[in-house]
Amino acid sequence: MPELKALYLVIVAVVIIVATEKYRLLPFLALVLATGLYGVLQGGDPPWTAKEFNIGFSQTIAAAGLAILAGAIVARLAEASGAVAYWRKRMGGRAPVLGTAAASLVAGLGGTPVGALAVLTPVLRAAGPARARLGLAAAYAVNAAQGCLVPSPLPIAALAILGGDWRYGLALGVPVAAMQWLAGLLLARRCPETPEVAPEGPQPLPSRRAGIGLVATVLVLVILIVGQSLGQIPSEPFGGGTARENLLGLGRPMILFLAGLAIAMATMGGFTRKGLSETGWVAEGAGAGLSVFLAVGAAGGFQMVLHNNGMADLMAEQVSFLPAGLGIAVPFLVALVSRALQGSALTAAITAAGIVQPLLTPLGLGGEAGRALAAIAIGSGTMAAPHLNDGYFWLASHHAGLRTLQGLRWVTGGALVQGAVGLAALAALAALCA
Repeated sequence: MPELKALYLVIVAVVIIVATEKYRLLPFLALVLATGLYGVLQGGDPPWTAKEFNIGFSQTIAAAGLAILAGAIVARLAEASGAVAYWRKRMGGRAPVLGTAAASLVAGLGGTPVGALAVLTPVLRAAGPARARLGLAAAYAVNAAQGCLVPSPLPIAALAILGGDWRYGLALGVPVAAMQWLAGLLLARRCPETPEVAPEGPQPLPSRRAGIGLVATVLVLVILIVGQSLGQIPSEPFGGGTARENLLGLGRPMILFLAGLAIAMATMGGFTRKGLSETGWVAEGAGAGLSVFLAVGAAGGFQMVLHNNGMADLMAEQVSFLPAGLGIAVPFLVALVSRALQGSALTAAITAAGIVQPLLTPLGLGGEAGRALAAIAIGSGTMAAPHLNDGYFWLASHHAGLRTLQGLRWVTGGALVQGAVGLAALAALAALCA
C-alpha cells in the first residue's frame, strides 16, 4: 500500500525534526537512524535496507561530495587571505542580495541543484549577518533555473521524454523562471538577518588581490558546471561526439575540485605550509564542510531506500488521474508528489514525464508549445518541495544558517511559493498558446 508507506515517511520526518531540533542530533546521524527506522516500518530486511542506503550514499558522494568540499575549502581560503574582508569593506556592510540571486540563477543552469549551491559556497560563507538572506536568495534562484531553464537537466530530461523541442522549452521557460526568480528575491528579503559570531584571534587585512581571486574562482566553477549542462542537450550542436563528451566532463566533481583549489590557492596565497599542511587552511575548510557533506550523502542513501520501494511512482501515477480540465497543473502536481516522496529531482522529472507523456493530448498539451510547457511544469514541480529526504534541502539550510524547522519554513515553504507562482505563469502561457 503506497499510502501506508507515505505515512511512514511522515512519521520518520517527525523523528528527524525532533532529533535535530530538540536533541540537537547531527543531521547525518538523524538521517541514518531515520533510514533504518523507515526500513523496519515498511517491512524491509535490515541488511537489504543497509545495502540500498550504502548505494545511495556512495552515488551521492561521488556526484556531489568533491564539489561540496571544494566550495568549503575555497571559502576558508577566502576568509584567511583577506578576500572576505575586502568585499565586506567594498560593500560597506550592505548585503548583495540582488547580485547573489543573479549569479545563482546562472549557476542554477548547472548539472545538479546541489552542485550549483556547492560552487557558490565561498560567496555565501562571506555573508556575515546577511547569511540567511543570501543563502535563501541563492537557493530560490537555483530553484527557478533548475526547474525552468534550458540547459538545466530537469527540463531537458522532460523534453526528451515528451518529444518536445528544447528551443520551445527555452523560449517559454524564461518568463516562468523570471517570475519565480522575482518571487524568490522578495521572499529572501523578508528573512531576518542572523546574529554574527565574532571570530576569535587577529583577522586578516583586506586584500584586493585575494578578493579578485575569489570572484575568479567562483566564476570558473560556475562556467564549468554550466558547460556540463550544455553537453546534456540531446541535439546539435552538442548532440554527440567528442565535443559533447568534453562538455560533459567539465563539471565532473574531480575537475571542479582541482580547478577551484588551484585557482583559489594561486590567487589567494594558499601555496604555503600554512595553507597546505594537515592543520592548514585547506584542512580547516574541509573540516568545516564535513557535517553538511555527510548529511547530503545520508540524504542520498535515504532517497535510494524510498525510490526502491516504488511508493513515489505509484502515488504520482494516482495524481495523474486528476481531471484533464486541470491542464498544465497535472504534470506539475505529478512531479511535485514524486519529488516530495522520494527526494531526487532528476528521478522525479523522469518519472513524471513518463507518466504524463500519454496524457498530453487529453490535457490539451499535444502541440509543440504544449509539450514544452508540460516539460517546464514538470521541472518546476520537481523543485517545489525539497525537504528532509533531499541533500539539496540540507545544503541550502546549511548555507542560510537555518536549523531544521527554519529550513522547512524558508527552504521548503519558499520553494512551494515559487512553485505556485510558476504554475500561475504556466497556466497563463498555456491559455495564450491554446
